[in-house]
Amino acid sequence: MSWRLVDGVPVPDAVGGHPALDFCNTRAGWGDPAPKEYLTRPRVLAVWARETGLLPTESSTSAEPAAEPRADDALARALALREALYACALHRGDPAQWALVSRESARARAAGLLVPGGDGQSARWLADPGLGPVETALTAVAAAAEDLLTSSLSAFVAACPGEGCGWLFADRRGRRRWCSMAACGNRAKARRHAERRGAT
Repeated sequence: MSWRLVDGVPVPDAVGGHPALDFCNTRAGWGDPAPKEYLTRPRVLAVWARETGLLPTESSTSAEPAAEPRADDALARALALREALYACALHRGDPAQWALVSRESARARAAGLLVPGGDGQSARWLADPGLGPVETALTAVAAAAEDLLTSSLSAFVAACPGEGCGWLFADRRGRRRWCSMAACGNRAKARRHAERRGAT
């Protein structure tokens, strides 16, 4: 687990290999009694989505979205989506969790506008410009969740076994064990080394 500061907000490093997995990684310590929560305020969701590339870099996320009346509701929905998506990505989702991801994905499609790409590029979905930055971020996350779960990449998702981690990543080659060798991998190596020295 590693992060960097963006606009005064701790943003987890993108290690998942897909934005939907990185969204799940906005919590660390999955299964722990006191997990580390990164999405602490509505604005943080918008900053994270912009930094991850789900929102355009020109998106205004510098201030608290006080003028966005449904920002708190959008954050609550995003947290519920993250919980369900985590289980579904690991092929542990129950029918209620799959239904929640499906509902949010359908809402994202309904709130999207299909626009042509420029210079021969493929068309793309954009969020309704009438949405505020937090609702737009939720829409982008829900669309990313659908993209992940309907792709071949979904068969290669694993959870990091690092202490207090549980971050998700996709590994098509099946060689990766940690979210990041520099973070959880090195900590585990140091712990094993210390245990061996203690045993002698």
